[in-house]
Amino acid sequence: MGLCRGRRVLFEYEYEVLPNGVKVLVDRVIFPDSVTVLPLTGDGKVFLVKQYRPTIRKWILEAPAGTLKPGEDPRDAALRELEEEAGLTTDNLEYVGGGYVSPGYSTENMKLYIAWNPRRGEPRREAHEVIERVVELSLGKAYEMIYEGEIADIKTITLILAASLKLGLKMGGSNG
Repeated sequence: MGLCRGRRVLFEYEYEVLPNGVKVLVDRVIFPDSVTVLPLTGDGKVFLVKQYRPTIRKWILEAPAGTLKPGEDPRDAALRELEEEAGLTTDNLEYVGGGYVSPGYSTENMKLYIAWNPRRGEPRREAHEVIERVVELSLGKAYEMIYEGEIADIKTITLILAASLKLGLKMGGSNG
């Protein structure tokens, strides 16, 4: 087995025998579990952060998200990330699903939440987070921005679609 460690990840590769008997070289990124939380008001407004992501060398709009600290409860992590990144708090955090981010190579499992009727406070950003601003927009506009390619973060897209379904919104879009 080969190993390489980064700031937050461990990369390993090893030969494994699959259930069908074929022996293959498996690449695996060991990554902490994570959470993403979409702040959503009663009148259908969402809050996203415009954050610089050095891995892709781009600014993107995304829902507040982050990794769990060792032993941390996912709900607590979601509330922490909501406040750290967006300066928001809530008393109504709803779990809406979760799963593996990219099971073809990563162990990361993400829990998804909606923070209903968030209250404004002050962000408490970590030094490595480069967030330009918090953007408030209607859920309908966020939905359109997915189809326009302006929101390209899969976890955020998933939560916007989940929120749209929960609220029974019917919106069109192109197959860009």
